[in-house]
Amino acid sequence: MSEGIPYADIIILALIAGFVLLRLRSILGDKVGNDHPQYFNKPIVLPDKQEPIVQLDEKSLKAKPPVETDAYFAGLAPGAVTDALVAIKAKDPTFVATHFLEGAKAAFEMVFDAFTKGDKPTLNMLLADRIFQDFSKEIDARAGAENKTEHTLVSVAAKDIIHASLEGNMAHLTVHFTSEQMTVVRDSKGTIVEGNPSDIHTIENDWTFERDVTSKSPNWKVIET
Repeated sequence: MSEGIPYADIIILALIAGFVLLRLRSILGDKVGNDHPQYFNKPIVLPDKQEPIVQLDEKSLKAKPPVETDAYFAGLAPGAVTDALVAIKAKDPTFVATHFLEGAKAAFEMVFDAFTKGDKPTLNMLLADRIFQDFSKEIDARAGAENKTEHTLVSVAAKDIIHASLEGNMAHLTVHFTSEQMTVVRDSKGTIVEGNPSDIHTIENDWTFERDVTSKSPNWKVIET
């Protein structure tokens, strides 16, 4: 028998090698090298439920106006006037007593000026019908008089709301005014026959204002002086 590996042994080794290769192929697969793990090939699944997106409308983005303080109302003691003002504000949230008094002061000045000049259209706008008729008669009588009475308003202050009521939708507020006035009487030639332009008199007046608090018009009318 010659030296080296017998021919039969070579065949047996070849069969063993082939068997080993087949086992490796079944375990590792056909491809080798730069294969990626299978989990890289899995599709990305998004959750069905997305986080809610909160959208702000235009009104939400606008800054809310500051709540206006009512200095006059804040200083009132409990009582009938306070209760009536609360009832008025409940029907008209825009009502502010401090602003009302400012408007009442302006109305006093306008009525005084219009009466002095005989301006009936302005008086008709500011006064209730009955009181307007009284003012008109006084203007007509003054125009026919020989002597002319001159009134000058130096200053006026709307001091206080002394009475308040709400009947249905009609609000009534009575304001106490303190004014400083000068009065002189002149004859047909312009000579002062009564009074002194240097004398200033303090006069107290109570005026009552009326308004339908459900009306779109913010204007109050004078119904009593």
